[in-house]
Amino acid sequence: MADELDVVAIDWRPSARDDRAAIHDAIERAAAANDGHVHIADVRQHLDRDVDPHRIGAAICALVRSGVLVGTGQYRDNGNHRSRNRTRPAEVRYLTQPIPEAT
Repeated sequence: MADELDVVAIDWRPSARDDRAAIHDAIERAAAANDGHVHIADVRQHLDRDVDPHRIGAAICALVRSGVLVGTGQYRDNGNHRSRNRTRPAEVRYLTQPIPEAT
């Protein structure tokens, strides 16, 4: 059974697919700029357009669940000063492979 993050991550609607493509591109650009390391704050900096913020976390979660992103045990400040998560540290992940097209 899919949970809420899965549902957001696989949303078939065109706006969701476009957001996901922009997020995946931002993740790959953040990894390229940081020796393969990916942090949510860096991903946000690499987004080239506005996306639904819920889709960022869902996309990252889906990539973690599939093993494309793995935890490093390192944490940094969330970097999103507009949400209640601003005080929560977020894990730095490592991009293990290119993001598949259909993810």
